[in-house]
Amino acid sequence: MRLRRFVALALASIAILLLIWISSPAMILPPIQPDNPVMVYVAEHGMHARLVLPMDQRRLIQYAYGDWKYYALNQQDWENTIAASLIPTQGALGRREFNHLAELQQVSQQERATLLGFAVAGADAIQLLQALNQRFDHQIHTRVQNLRTGLTLVQDEQDYTLFHNSNHELVMWLKALGCRVRGFVLWANFDLWTDYLDWWSNIRSHFLR
Repeated sequence: MRLRRFVALALASIAILLLIWISSPAMILPPIQPDNPVMVYVAEHGMHARLVLPMDQRRLIQYAYGDWKYYALNQQDWENTIAASLIPTQGALGRREFNHLAELQQVSQQERATLLGFAVAGADAIQLLQALNQRFDHQIHTRVQNLRTGLTLVQDEQDYTLFHNSNHELVMWLKALGCRVRGFVLWANFDLWTDYLDWWSNIRSHFLR
């Protein structure tokens, strides 16, 4: 009897901890004092998150990843939803340009998207943008325009799976920018670990006084 109670209590504790972990936001830890910093943004659109990179001093470009039929063609019936969740399907890479930050902010507000902005090294941002542009242009012959999301999308060589969805792909892009990400990333629920940056700033200030 005691063993059963112990096992039940242990399982309940594990379930509670797992629920807390899943429901807690994934923390983005940006690089500390990056060289030649530029601002980048994570835009959360419901279950999907996108990355916004600078193209030049004013213009911005937003990149996103998803399932081809569901995300690019808007074929969001139960069959395609289940297929995208359970088996590898054709991936899609999408992008959208903005003339300036104010336009990005306005569109994000209209689409009820959450924007998280932080600084990364300029060289890392340029390198990632070049890689994504090449990846997109390589499949330009498959291009489609999604009027619902405002994205232009192409078929991607990376299969879409439950364990490599839009948010997992975003995490890979963030790591290429020198960021670290901690937490559950199956769906879009990101936050910035500002306390981490404040802590490091206080440490540096203490030793540089």
